[in-house]
Amino acid sequence: MIIIAERINASRKPIKEALKKKDADYFLKEVQELVKRGSNFIDLNTSNLPDQELPDLLWLIDLLKDKFEIPLAIDSSTPSVIEAGLKRIGRPGQMINSITLNPARHQKILPLALEHQALVIALLMDENDAPKNSDDRLRAMERLTKIIDTYKIPPERVLVDALVFTLSTEVKNGLYVLETIRELKKHFPQFKTLVGLSNVSFGLPDRRLLNRTFLAMLLPAGLDAALIDPLDDELMATLRASMTLSGQDPSCLEYLQAFRRGELGK
Repeated sequence: MIIIAERINASRKPIKEALKKKDADYFLKEVQELVKRGSNFIDLNTSNLPDQELPDLLWLIDLLKDKFEIPLAIDSSTPSVIEAGLKRIGRPGQMINSITLNPARHQKILPLALEHQALVIALLMDENDAPKNSDDRLRAMERLTKIIDTYKIPPERVLVDALVFTLSTEVKNGLYVLETIRELKKHFPQFKTLVGLSNVSFGLPDRRLLNRTFLAMLLPAGLDAALIDPLDDELMATLRASMTLSGQDPSCLEYLQAFRRGELGK
């Protein structure tokens, strides 16, 4: 399971304030804890203030890249920002968040993924409307495979975002994602599957309950990666238990280690 830590996002008030102050200690402690809790990538999104997006991103990269070995996910809607971020890191194995099927986006970003040997998150969304159900997502996947092949991107470097939308607008949105992931693993097993987990609960009470329950449902369906908050203790305990119950934890080793570290709660 690939854990992409979503906390360093300038839309969050503490992050926005820490960026304004250039509070290095805040970010170093935050990333240290995210690494400790099992993150595989740190997502960096500084786009809350457009004029500051690039300088804030480069400042964060300079702060983190030599102190932590964990790779970074450059999260931006601006290709030039992604390019500058990858160049500043200067190491293969980073992540780009993200592309869509819109040629105006993937034609600029996929060459960067190839040049920098970066993983890339691909949203099952075209230049028109967001998909309404699993059938729409699978049709988009057929188009995506052709695009990835055109640019000679190794499929194992592509994380396909099944597009989680909130239940508050359509109660079947969770089921559509489950169906999509099952079908992706059946017909496109060379690609990894991904979700932005917390989207499912937007606008509803007790969001963490919905998030961790949804995660438990997605893992046995074939989920490979998720943008989550690794500092959510109950969510991470659910992740460990779900991986074990779905046969993804040989000899229950990860579960036992998490128990010994006191990470499963009471």
